[in-house]
Amino acid sequence: MKKKLLSLLTAAAVLLGGLPAALATSEVSDSVIEQVIRSTEIMVGDPNGDMNLDKTVTRAEYAKMLVAASTYQDKVAGASNSSPFKDVPYTHWAAGYIKTAVQQGWLTGYLDGSFRPDKTVTLEEAATGVLKLLGYTTEDFSGSYPYGQLALYESLGLDSKVTASQGSAMTRRNMMYLFYNLLNADTKDGQVYAQMLGYTLNENDEIDYLNIVSDTMKGPYIVENGISSIVSTEGKTVYRNGYTSSADAIQRYDVVYYTGSAVWAYANAVTGTYQSASPSAASPTSVTVAGNTYEIETSDAACELSTLGGLNVGDIVTLLLGRDGKVAAALPADEYVSEVVGMVTATGTGTYYNSVGNAYTSRTITVTAMDGNSYVYPCTRTSISTGDLVSIGFGSSETDVSILKSSTVRGAVSGYTIGSKTMAKDVRILDTNASSAKRVYYSRLNGAALDSTDVRYCATNGAGEITDLILRDFTGDLYEYGIITSVKEQSDDMSVSGSYTYLVNGEKQTLSTNGRTLGASNGPARLTVEDGQLSAVSALKEIKNPDTITQLGVSKDGDGWLFSDECAVYRSENASYSLLSLTELRNNFDSYSITCYYDKDTGDCGRIRIIIAREK
Repeated sequence: MKKKLLSLLTAAAVLLGGLPAALATSEVSDSVIEQVIRSTEIMVGDPNGDMNLDKTVTRAEYAKMLVAASTYQDKVAGASNSSPFKDVPYTHWAAGYIKTAVQQGWLTGYLDGSFRPDKTVTLEEAATGVLKLLGYTTEDFSGSYPYGQLALYESLGLDSKVTASQGSAMTRRNMMYLFYNLLNADTKDGQVYAQMLGYTLNENDEIDYLNIVSDTMKGPYIVENGISSIVSTEGKTVYRNGYTSSADAIQRYDVVYYTGSAVWAYANAVTGTYQSASPSAASPTSVTVAGNTYEIETSDAACELSTLGGLNVGDIVTLLLGRDGKVAAALPADEYVSEVVGMVTATGTGTYYNSVGNAYTSRTITVTAMDGNSYVYPCTRTSISTGDLVSIGFGSSETDVSILKSSTVRGAVSGYTIGSKTMAKDVRILDTNASSAKRVYYSRLNGAALDSTDVRYCATNGAGEITDLILRDFTGDLYEYGIITSVKEQSDDMSVSGSYTYLVNGEKQTLSTNGRTLGASNGPARLTVEDGQLSAVSALKEIKNPDTITQLGVSKDGDGWLFSDECAVYRSENASYSLLSLTELRNNFDSYSITCYYDKDTGDCGRIRIIIAREK
């Protein structure tokens, strides 16, 4: 069988991001497989959304799964107008599923005229059922039952991850694996099974769940009077802002989408001055607010932001953004309790329009907010400058910019806690230095220890959970890292100057200075860049010839160091450098003398920034 690999763009992947590229079943996590099976609704959770994967499966339940995994999925109901077996009356919850499964030859009854709907399904029964879905018949099975069926089941790869053996009962977990393998398998005629169900293939000839989920998903809806006014969450998994959550966590003005198995809620709003509409204010398809342009997702939002609606260019508005960052709804800023927190990274001037359409120029600040994006706001207060932490509030016609009051927290970061303080699962974290800011995620801090001087600002919600955290130059990720290849510095009674050549990600760069030198020397270094110019150089620590190397980092003498996401690997030969892939380095680890350069210890959030490899 020609194995087709699923791209795994399930509903959660489409909306939340983070699922891997196509992989064989054995390489895919259970959580991803579960999301695939949920999204296809072959298996669903109980009223609480729990999949109960350790429970065994009855013949009645399996009949329903077979129907859900077939082209009859939307054509058969549990109810029936006749009793298919003496122990399955027409009033039985699965009578319709059992009748269809038997008529199609996927399952059989017993010689005594019974079906035994509450009897657990064995591996051989389950394997035979999915083989029948693939188009195989009794003539295709060599040998006596169940050996021929199980041999074909294994040869087609339907057994991947399934732990049940002949004669043993199938759990819902094993059934989940089996149906995942079924979707990924070829039919007897050579067609990908999931494609037969209507799923499309992408350009790599892989199953693409993106279109399936988008076509079946309903939304966006704006929460006004609770999620129950939009959809029942019973039996559905609820996500909010990309994390497993609960219906109680969904709040007013959240943007909601749902399928039969899941609900996704997003609290993603942008507030600022409505600067322009494109292609026109009469019929906008996109709008510019706070210096950024957003596509419009819904006709309601387009109408509200047009000349026919209540929001005009020059107004301060709030855009409610949906799953892909498009505008699902728009409303006056004073209707949405909103505050932007972040760091000023630049100042400038901008053109705005008043309520009657007249243009005017205003001083502006560019703010990197807690979501990691940059926004531009008018700010006439000249005392606010680059590097300041600010809070921005919004009225109906103006913005109010104020300096953020400092607050701090300290302690070890572990299990979504900092010391004794709990962090919200969707905590927003910024790392900052004098002129720049970058969003980082909890995983980047996990295992580190924060001192009070490392934290510039900390905010909590009503439950006391940390929701916003602004760090002071903690991760080191705001700097560039490169190799100084040439240094010429001159200092005498007449002048001070310097000339430097260095590599960043393999690219050669040069800098000349007058009136100052950087005190640099050849070799890997941390580079401070201000206004596009190299302004400072700091040496890195080194690890010579580590004992082991993995995809994540290196170890030596029992100590470990992790790679930076932007770690650059160079092959050094005859005083010249060329880039080398980390994979090639790992595959030929014993062929190189290796030196790793890092900024600080892993426990202090340090990372390996540069690796130099020399052939032995």
